[in-house]
This record gives sequence, structure tokens and C-alpha cells, in this order.
Amino acid sequence: AEDQISGLQGVESTISPFSMERLDDSDGLLSMRPLKPSDTDPMARGTVVGTHGEGGAVIVRIAEQSNNHDGREVLISQVESVIAGLDGDWHLAGMPVIRTAYVRLVLKDLGTLVPLSLFVAGIFFVLSFRDTRQVALGLTSITLGMLTAAAAYITAGGVLNTFSPAFFSVVVVVGTSDLIHLVHRFSDHMDANPDAKDATRLAARKAAKEIGFACLLTTTTTAIGFLALMWTDLPTVQLFGLGAGLGVIITYITTFLLVPPVLARIRPPSRSARRHATGGSKRMARLGKWAIRRRRSMLMVFAVVAVVLATLGAQTKVAYRLLADLGGTSAGTAQAFMEENMGAVLPMSVDIRFDNDAREPENLQAIAQLTDWLRDQPLVGHASSLSDLSEMTWSALSGDSVGLPPSREAAAQSLFALEIGDEDPLQYLLIEDGTRTRIMLRVHDEGGDATTALASQLEEKAHSLLTPLGGEVTITGVAYIIQWINQTLTRQFVGSFALALVLIGLAWAVTTRSLRRVVMALIPNILPLLAVLGALGLTGIPLKPTTAMVFSIGLGIAVDDTIHFLAAYERWRKQEPDCTSEEAALHAYQTAGRSMLDTSIVLMAGMLVMGISDFNGFLYLGGFTAWAVLAALLTDLFLLGPLLVAVDDR
Repeated sequence: AEDQISGLQGVESTISPFSMERLDDSDGLLSMRPLKPSDTDPMARGTVVGTHGEGGAVIVRIAEQSNNHDGREVLISQVESVIAGLDGDWHLAGMPVIRTAYVRLVLKDLGTLVPLSLFVAGIFFVLSFRDTRQVALGLTSITLGMLTAAAAYITAGGVLNTFSPAFFSVVVVVGTSDLIHLVHRFSDHMDANPDAKDATRLAARKAAKEIGFACLLTTTTTAIGFLALMWTDLPTVQLFGLGAGLGVIITYITTFLLVPPVLARIRPPSRSARRHATGGSKRMARLGKWAIRRRRSMLMVFAVVAVVLATLGAQTKVAYRLLADLGGTSAGTAQAFMEENMGAVLPMSVDIRFDNDAREPENLQAIAQLTDWLRDQPLVGHASSLSDLSEMTWSALSGDSVGLPPSREAAAQSLFALEIGDEDPLQYLLIEDGTRTRIMLRVHDEGGDATTALASQLEEKAHSLLTPLGGEVTITGVAYIIQWINQTLTRQFVGSFALALVLIGLAWAVTTRSLRRVVMALIPNILPLLAVLGALGLTGIPLKPTTAMVFSIGLGIAVDDTIHFLAAYERWRKQEPDCTSEEAALHAYQTAGRSMLDTSIVLMAGMLVMGISDFNGFLYLGGFTAWAVLAALLTDLFLLGPLLVAVDDR
């Protein structure tokens, strides 16, 4: 394997159990010898040889000019072809492989999630509209909106990243909401005056006029939910938030520029479509009447549910396992093999700077103590340092079986002898003037809490050992940086949710000029987010970027139904000043309620489409957003109506 891989373009160097060398003193002559099975030093064990000797590895160092996605993709594909023709159980692991695996999953999802989202929307258009022309119009509208949003995203500098499939799916799914409300109101007006002159034109105009502003509000709140993600520091998340937010706005504009004029000019809906619409309205009115008559019970039930969800939500943990999102993919299986047999996979580094030379005996002794302490930590799968290399070379040079060089000169001479080998390992552990060195680690993927806890303990231990010697420690490496980024992002996602909540509240306050209406609009939409938090606590799934995003996105989507319900409620009160609050609520159930049910089903189905992805992050994002939409629908249907009647009656 090594012979074939070393000849591939983009490979800078390779090393394996057959090419790793050790310094040897044979009859007074220093030379490099091949690695022996009896060599159990930490430089070999857990790198090219398994931690218990049962596995091995060919370590490939990628040339700098090939260390980009295109270069890695070509190289990894070639390596896959090499190992496919070999006997044994082979696994490709390491950070370049993980990064390539993520990109492959993104490209695969783009080819499946977007068409499937359109297909799901089409199915529900058929079930909801029952009219071929309206179904075709709906698919044309959301496809045009998606393509326009994609063009705007690319023009604004957007690039293909991990969230791209979610961006397209979200724009398609959210874009169906306005469309369904618009077509349903058109059908209601057609059913009321089917024989009027220019019936379709009048119905289209009335529908656009009645719900146009409500849809503008829902578009604004949904866009706010996405745009709030720009408050985070990660460019990929910022692009996703910007692209999805602009996409929702563009889809709204596309819908209202295209759909009403076309509805006004095509033939009226079929009788079966109108009967279906009328039947749906009557069923929602009966549901509303049932909930309103039991309004005290509904309020008490939801109060209890809120307490239970808050209690469960308190069990939620903040954690992030980098490899968990790869699930059962080949890349995920390979990383699991590395975790179990090769001393972990995630790289971490302890960079040490001295005022003097790291090869001074007291400095080497402190490095050795810190390295041994790290090996005793359960999270650390492998650790190697300058002290290990110094001890090995000094043993060959002096003949002593154990012990560090007694002086800086002895250390320098023994390490200098490594230059007679094919590759000098010292170049990766010490800079030329000797003032900076590093301990190279690989840690297990146990989540952010474990990694940051190790880093904190490491800093304390390093301070006690190295500070008296003039040493200063910096912790770096992919394992530490990714966990720090993701913990920061999780906190920022929570902050983006709070920002979205405030902005949505302000938007509704400006619209209604009523603090009571703002409170009544937000109460039913806090409960769905408690439902997400409770589900996280119940299932043990941690709060991490892909689950924390649900709060701001879920709030922006879930509030849509509330706005449409309240808009229908207020419209009837204005149209019929003498009506009771119960009559206005029943009108909202009968008109907005049917559309709320259909749009929620489309949203849930569209989000659940993400569950087919091999990338677990999309599974969590789609699944929990669908759960938030379902909770929002139930809350609006069984709490908002009774709450409106109970409060307005007083």
C-alpha cells in the first residue's frame, strides 16, 4: 500500500511500520535501522502500529499545494482505488478524510434533498388544492422562487458549504406556506360567489388583498429567524442565514407577482376542489368550537405541559461530538476504528515556548512529566513529544536503556544524529533555535465539555511544571479549536434566538400597536421551543450548532400560523363590529385554520425529508424543526383560540 500511495501526485511523504526508522549503535557505528516488532516507544505505538499491536497505519502527508478540496478529493479517490485491491480490513481516517466526507455528503444531499422537497410540495399541493392547474402553478412558483433565491445567493458571494442542501430545502418548503394561504383564500371567495362576473379576477384580488399583509408579516418573521444567524461568527452559518433569509423574501415576492395574476386568468377551480375546500373549513370550525368550549381546560393543560417541558429541558446538555454527524457512513466507521485501535483520531497540540533552549535537561524533564501526565488522561489516545525522541536517541547513542540526555549538548548531539535517516522527525517537534517545541496529541471524540475540561486541567498542570522554567503553553489543534468554535456557536445561536424573539415581537407590536396582542402572539410560540428543549432533554441529544439553530429558525417559521390566525381574527372583528370574540375566533378557524393545517403538514414533511441524509446534523435540524412546527400547530389550534376568547371576553 505504501509503495503505491507514495507515488501518487499530491503525496509529500509517507511512513508505515516498514519505513519508520530507529537510531541504532551497531559496533560503534550509528545508523538507522527498520522498526522492530519489539519497539514499543510512543513515537511508533499509536501512530504506525496499533495501541495494542493488532493494527497498523500508513501515514500520508499531503503536499501543501494539494491540501484543498479538489486536491484532497482526487488524492483520496486514488487511495481508495489502491486499498480496494488489497487484502485486509482498510480504513481511511484523519482530518482530510473527514473534511472530504462532509463535502461528499453535501453534494449527495444536493442531488436528493432538493428534488425530493419539490416532490413532497407537489404531493401536498395535489392533496390540498385538488386542481391540476393550481398544482402546476404552485410548483412553478416555488421552483422559480428557489432558482431566483439561489441566483441572488451566488451573486452575493455565497458558496457551496455544509448548509447548502438545507438552504434549498428550506426555501422550497417555506415558500409553500404563502402559496397555500393565497390559493385557499382564492378558493373561499370563488366558493362564495362562483357565478359572479369576472369571478376569478375578483377572487384573486380579494385573496391577495386579505392575506398579502399577513404573508408579508410571516415572511418578515421567518426571514428574521434566519437572518439572526448572521449574528454568529462562523462564515458558513452567516451565509446560510443570509441566503435563507433573502430566499424567503424573494420567494414571497415571486409568489405575489406570479400567482394572483395567473389565478385571475385561468378557469375556476373544479367542483370537487371547491367541495374539498368547503369540507376542510367546516371541519376546522368544528375543531375550533370544541376547543373554545373547553377553554379553561385547554389553558390548564398547556400550563402543565409547559412546566413538564421546562423540567425536561433543564436536563439538556451542551456538547458536540465531531464524528457523531458522520453516523454510519464509511468515513464514520473508519474514524470509529481509529478511535478504538489507533489511539484516537482528533489532533491536538500543546505548543511550548521557552526563554532558553527546550533541550536543557530541566526543560526536557518537565516536558516528559507533562507528556506522561497527558497519557494518563482517559481522553488522550496518544501523546508524543521531544522528550520521547530525546530519550530514544540518547539510549542509542549512550547505550543506556532508559533516561534523558544529561545536558543540552548531549541532547543536541543525539537528536542531530536523526538527520542520517530518510526523514528527520525532529522537524515536527522543534524549531531550529530550540526555543519552541510541542507535544502532539490525539484525543477521543467525547464532546466539547470533555475537551475543554482537559484543556483547563492541562493549562494548570503545564503552569506548575513549566512556568518556573520560563515556559509558556498554548493549546491548539483541530480537536480543541473545533470544540471551542462549536461551544461559542451554540451560545451565539441561543443569542440569535433571543434576537429573533425581540425583533419578531417588535414587528408584531408595530403592526398591532397592542402589547396584549404581542404577548398573546408570543405565548403560543414559546411553547413549541420549550417542546424542542424538552425533546432534547428527554432523548439525551445535546445542544450543539445543528440543534441550537432550530430555536431561531423554528421561531421564525412557527410564528407564521399565529400571525395568519390573528390576522383572520382581527379582520372579522373589523368587518363585523358587533360579533363576539368567539365568533371571530371561529371565523379564524374556518378560514386560516385550514391553511395552517396544510402548510404545517407541508413544512413538517419538507423538514423530515432531511432525515434521509447520511449527515446526522441535517437529521437533527430537520427533525427538531418539524417537531417545533407540529408543536406550534397544536398550540395555535388548541391554545391560541381559547386564549383569545378568554382574554377578549374580559
